[in-house]
Amino acid sequence: MKKIATTLFALLALYVCAFGAAGDLTISPANATVDKAVTLTYTPLANQTWMKSQPVYIYACVEFNSNGEWEKEKAAWSQCNVPALKCVLQGDGTLKYTISDIKSYFKLSDSEFEQVTGLFVILKNDKFQTTDKYVKLLKGNAKAAKFTGTVKFSVTVPAGTEKVFVTGTFGPEGSDKFWKHGDPKCQLKKVSETKFEGTITGVPENLEYLYVWGPRNDQTEFRMGHRPLGGRTAVNDIVEYWGDMTLTVSVPKGTREMYVSGSFNNWGFSRMMDEGNNSWTFHVAPSMLPKSTDTIEYKYYYKNDKSAGEKGAVHKVAFEGFATQYDEVRSWK
Repeated sequence: MKKIATTLFALLALYVCAFGAAGDLTISPANATVDKAVTLTYTPLANQTWMKSQPVYIYACVEFNSNGEWEKEKAAWSQCNVPALKCVLQGDGTLKYTISDIKSYFKLSDSEFEQVTGLFVILKNDKFQTTDKYVKLLKGNAKAAKFTGTVKFSVTVPAGTEKVFVTGTFGPEGSDKFWKHGDPKCQLKKVSETKFEGTITGVPENLEYLYVWGPRNDQTEFRMGHRPLGGRTAVNDIVEYWGDMTLTVSVPKGTREMYVSGSFNNWGFSRMMDEGNNSWTFHVAPSMLPKSTDTIEYKYYYKNDKSAGEKGAVHKVAFEGFATQYDEVRSWK
């Protein structure tokens, strides 16, 4: 799954029609198919003045088999100045971009092309971007199924997860259904150690949503951006990490492996992930975290050996919910 590097928080609808209100990404033709050109038109919000004064580029990925995942990016996220990806600013202030051939545009094989069911789109440059948008693509002369408001949610989550809820724009801003966390009506049923499923009725066609594991606002998935439903009646998503706490540490050059040992893993050794540039991370699972705002203690090691730790005292951090703790190891023992 492609990860987007900065937070995308615009709670706006995706309407499939010829013209859109501010914040809408529309497509032409309305019932777009995989074998014909698709023109994307975006109407900027009043506060998105950068879209009129700076170049805007498209970031796009395809969806296979209605799985809800970002696949086959056209260009890397960091490549936001490629002329072929530049949107055209119209006289009325809208931005347009046309993909004339889905198969060639994403360099798909015949088998991959047969599996295409949608597009995920973001408009961006070096400093700004809009929210995620989903565009459903039909096959041949197929007609879009009428959206009834009943959606089956299926999600794979980290092991140890006890509960999963869907939250999002189930109601207008200001209502009790707007990004309500831990709503029993939106709770999914556990069907295996890492799989939760459930059918929710009364779902808006333009829902923006996320998965959460509790009622607090910080008990949510670690994902940069909301998930766009885009009128789908079934989704199959993956939550790679719950975002309660992430440890990120910068270490001396030449460090080949990293471990963290602390009160959350009974002072055992948890291997960290190499992010490059001498930076390592560890996502603390919800089951490891204290039930209250107790202090977490930990220390870093370059081997799973108590003699191979960092110099200095044990780190002590008060757990405050969704956060990333940044540390630095200047030298090893």
